[in-house]
Amino acid sequence: MLKLNATSRRVLGGFATAAAVAGTILTAGAGVGQAATASLTLVYNCPFPLIGSQDMSVRIDVANLPASATVGTPIPATNVTATATVPAAATLGLALVGAKTVEGTAKAQTTVNNAGTAIAVTPNLVVAKTNVPSSGAFNTVATGSTPPLTLTKAGLTTISIGNFSTTLTPRKADGSTTGLGTFTSNCTLKSGQVTKLYEFTVS
Repeated sequence: MLKLNATSRRVLGGFATAAAVAGTILTAGAGVGQAATASLTLVYNCPFPLIGSQDMSVRIDVANLPASATVGTPIPATNVTATATVPAAATLGLALVGAKTVEGTAKAQTTVNNAGTAIAVTPNLVVAKTNVPSSGAFNTVATGSTPPLTLTKAGLTTISIGNFSTTLTPRKADGSTTGLGTFTSNCTLKSGQVTKLYEFTVS
């Protein structure tokens, strides 16, 4: 079995943004008003000790967002899909350890700003088992939902996406783990981006 040190274990840490990432927007759900959808594409920087830091593009799609909400009335859960594009360099790293598939979970840092009061929401996402190609970039898809959320203040409320962490398990063709084992990696949002996913009014 391939033996890797602790640093090597993190080499592919960022590739599953699916994350990621996380994931990332699992914030508010549907409210009193008609449900809406929103999408946002963000770029994250993920650590690859053996090949250097890599930028990852992640598209976040959220369904069942509230067109409006009422103080004290729970907002139902949203449905979240995060599609991360894994760069070719990370694919090469996976190939070096004999990985044929990858799967795992992700947690996203999301903030609901309810009329000046920030509420941290940490959604949990599942990174679907994905085949690893022999070369080139490929997509991983993470899905999940947010818990119901009760807002306490009237006014404009926004949902913004932040950093994420992901725990991944690459596997060989026979289903056994690679020399990377199961590892957790943290990815950071690159600066200068618009992170607001959605806004609505609470009355």
